[in-house]
Amino acid sequence: MTINNPNETYYFLIQQFTLFSDFFMHAVFSHSRKAVQLLARIVTGKKDLIVVEWGLEVKKGFPFFRNDRYDLFIIDQYGNVYNIEIENTLRSLGKRAFHNMCLLGSQSLKPGEEHKALRENWVVFLTKKDFLNQNEPFYSYEWFNRKWKRILHTKAHICFVNGEYRGDDAIGRLMHDFRCTNLDDMFYDELREAVSYFKKEPEGVNAMCEIMKEFERKSKNEGRVEERETIMRKLYAKGMDCPTIAEVTGQTSAQVEAFLKRNSL
Repeated sequence: MTINNPNETYYFLIQQFTLFSDFFMHAVFSHSRKAVQLLARIVTGKKDLIVVEWGLEVKKGFPFFRNDRYDLFIIDQYGNVYNIEIENTLRSLGKRAFHNMCLLGSQSLKPGEEHKALRENWVVFLTKKDFLNQNEPFYSYEWFNRKWKRILHTKAHICFVNGEYRGDDAIGRLMHDFRCTNLDDMFYDELREAVSYFKKEPEGVNAMCEIMKEFERKSKNEGRVEERETIMRKLYAKGMDCPTIAEVTGQTSAQVEAFLKRNSL
């Protein structure tokens, strides 16, 4: 199969994407069970975890209350449930993690099931920046009694993975791969194969070009300021001129020039 006249600008941009790029990450993990399973095993430390079901942008909530969309929703071979969020900001992470956990826990038991049947619930935020600036691979939180130093066994686990960590271990290699633009630099075959499909294979490249066209349309209609600004920085750093950046991000050349000037670029 050959690439159907892809827009050169879109193709150039796709090559700059990493797994921290929102819609690229969604495409990659939607396409590959092996990549999802690798990610889940490393961030939870469960080497025997088997992904039975998974989905991207999964909506959870109740009528008349706030609903959230999970980046990645997984069920393993034992019925344990995992929500993994790929996060570029550190805004309200504690509250968001708590809210996501509440939604998971509230939907963990079927009618008539005893509480002892409650399965594990995991909320993992994989943050691009170091959540606590302690250079640790991850930060785990459990229910804990401070006075008596006792853990309350709830089967609920909240964890923040440090996207800046570069240790010589599984998480360090995973975080390295998450930031790679060149798939040949990746450690993990599962990720390299999944990323290669959307960066090198004609069918995958065509699919990503269509996603970029949809993103451009939504950018014009809805905003998505943060993602758009990240894209503008990358394009400018690669030498793209203002009119072309404006075309991709759905803005005018004057808006792009003003953004570059504000950010001393």
